[in-house]
Amino acid sequence: MSKMLAVRLDEDLLAEIDRERKRVPLSRAKVIKDALNLWMERRRTEEAVRRHRDGYAKYPVEPDEFGPLLRAQRWPK
Repeated sequence: MSKMLAVRLDEDLLAEIDRERKRVPLSRAKVIKDALNLWMERRRTEEAVRRHRDGYAKYPVEPDEFGPLLRAQRWPK
């Protein structure tokens, strides 16, 4: 199910969007939908990074915690 949405945009921005979308070609609705999907994806990524950073702040890596793993990944000389 979809819903109708009214959006106000600056005239200069709308003109720029219209020029670009006609070149592709895409509808205004598709451009706005794609932009909002990208925004939501960026927000989810930012939230995941924040949780990751907070987790390492709460439980920092111990000295040489990854040493055995990193040594095991080296090729023999």
